[in-house]
Amino acid sequence: MALFEWDDSFSVGIDMIDKQHMILVRAINLMDMAVNANSSDKLLGAIFDTLADYTDVHFKYEEDLFDTYGYPDSEAHKQQHDDLLNKVIELKTEWEAGNAEIGQEVLDFLVDWLKNHILGTDQAYTEFLVERMQVA
Repeated sequence: MALFEWDDSFSVGIDMIDKQHMILVRAINLMDMAVNANSSDKLLGAIFDTLADYTDVHFKYEEDLFDTYGYPDSEAHKQQHDDLLNKVIELKTEWEAGNAEIGQEVLDFLVDWLKNHILGTDQAYTEFLVERMQVA
């Protein structure tokens, strides 16, 4: 069973964002498999880097939509994105410093953050953006 199971409750109604969220979920599940299989540090590092890089790409996509359509809560949402990226950098630095036990902490943090972010903050922009994107 996957660590993070996607279901329709996570949909924000914007196809590209849903697809990006699904990619992040798959990356988290891949990292979980690698951690549980005691994979090499090199493989875990590559997965960690890919996850961090793709998260940044996804955030930029969302933020571009906020700017394009004038989402009123964009600054608070962007701050959450910045906070996550800073936490990921902090965890990655700790992992690179030799804390081999950090893998599970990273997974727990990412799953919790992503679920809460999608079901909370991301759902808040759904109606606003979907309406404006259909008109445009």
